[in-house]
Amino acid sequence: MTAGAKSGQREAGQAFPIYITVVAGLLFLAFAYFVVGKYADQRNGAQGAADAAALAAARDARDQIVDELLAPKLPQDWAELILGQGPFDTDAACAAADEYAQKNDSDREGCDPYVGEYWGFTVGVATKKTIGDSVIPGTEDTKGKATARGVVVPKCSLSGAKLDCEGIDSLIDPDDLGSVPDLADLFTVRLIDAN
Repeated sequence: MTAGAKSGQREAGQAFPIYITVVAGLLFLAFAYFVVGKYADQRNGAQGAADAAALAAARDARDQIVDELLAPKLPQDWAELILGQGPFDTDAACAAADEYAQKNDSDREGCDPYVGEYWGFTVGVATKKTIGDSVIPGTEDTKGKATARGVVVPKCSLSGAKLDCEGIDSLIDPDDLGSVPDLADLFTVRLIDAN
């Protein structure tokens, strides 16, 4: 065997560990990207669950207001109710949020009344599933978490006993339920920024 052939074998032998190291590094990166993608998927699932839960809480609060307005006689605080500023049964609204979180394979972690420009609820959730074991330490217990805020948005403004609901003027007579506009015209429920 010539010296040149021995030299070629030594170079091939030295390149093999480098090749193994490069392949191992690429495999690690592939698994790490997979974990990052799985976390993003968990986070997206959590956000969808939080959105649904927050909307459910706000919808329940809206329905409570509507029930008050449909009482045999308009309550004394009818003006506040029509503007979406009525009292809510927070426990009932948060129970609705919990139901929707569960339907989306998540647990409700928080449900707090929100009062700002509108009234509603801020709901936090965590996915029931974790990322699981992976090449990145500490992911086995990591869950997707998210927060959302659902609010009751009145479609009307009030001046004295005159109610303007998106251009439809009505006079409200507290003794005449027929003077209250269609309740579907009074409110909408939507998400707003939770930050």
